[in-house]
Amino acid sequence: MTTQKPEKLSHKSIEITEAVEKRSFALLRFLGYTLLIFSLIDYLGILIPPRLTDPVWEFQAIGQMVDHVWSPLLGLTFIFLYNQTSIVKPRRVSNLKFLSWFALAIGILYLLLLPLGINNSLTLYKNLNAQFTNQQAQQQEQLQKITDKLNGVVSLQELNNLANNLNIQNEAGSNQSPQGLKSKISQQIQTVAQNTLATAKVVKRQQIKNLIKDAVRINLGAIISGICFITLWNLTRWTRVNH
Repeated sequence: MTTQKPEKLSHKSIEITEAVEKRSFALLRFLGYTLLIFSLIDYLGILIPPRLTDPVWEFQAIGQMVDHVWSPLLGLTFIFLYNQTSIVKPRRVSNLKFLSWFALAIGILYLLLLPLGINNSLTLYKNLNAQFTNQQAQQQEQLQKITDKLNGVVSLQELNNLANNLNIQNEAGSNQSPQGLKSKISQQIQTVAQNTLATAKVVKRQQIKNLIKDAVRINLGAIISGICFITLWNLTRWTRVNH
């Protein structure tokens, strides 16, 4: 029985001819158009349905547009890649000219998002402060109601029932006077209120910190994105030159 010898791998070098180079650039342009299509789908998903009067939605939408900016940027860059020996047909030149102006329009749009992003950042900051103030007012109102109810209680049994309703631990005994138990419940209520206030302040500081980080990232990203698109428009002026 004869065994076949394994086929030897070819170690010949491959010459990148002009035709191969053109196909490589054509592949990049195909990828560029594909990225633009996916970008359009992403942007439609971000902007539909629009809620233009909602600062939270606007802020998040701008952030998502900044996060997805790499896709149209790369897509347009790939589309405009041509080698020196390329001959661009008039119809394709028209398409490239349109995309060049389209890059300028997108760049201006991103720059126009900056004041909207700043305004939404300030609005969200004010809303956080207002929410914190409202929560504190509600807590003070509840605390005042509990205090008034506590002051109106006289018997030891009623004090024990009130403590149980408020989930406050107490050690009511036969030697404990109603006034002593009332004072103890009042102190525990104040302690709970202070702990709640401290926790709310920590949450507020963290929310403001996250808001500032997002605001800087989104607004700075909008500026950089706009500059990148405008630079792309400027570097593709060869498509807009009348030959």
